[in-house]
Amino acid sequence: MATYSLILGILVIIISWKFFNDWASGLAGFIYGGILFWSIKLFVQLIKTLFG
Repeated sequence: MATYSLILGILVIIISWKFFNDWASGLAGFIYGGILFWSIKLFVQLIKTLFG
């Protein structure tokens, strides 16, 4: 899963760089998207642990 996320993130950065000539936006989106994804996953695990 981590390898898939890394490859997807690198692909987003490259696409952003090639089409919009702005690799920093792709990098920021990858970082914020990763933080959002992991926080949601952590929250779901917490709910499962407390109530499941």
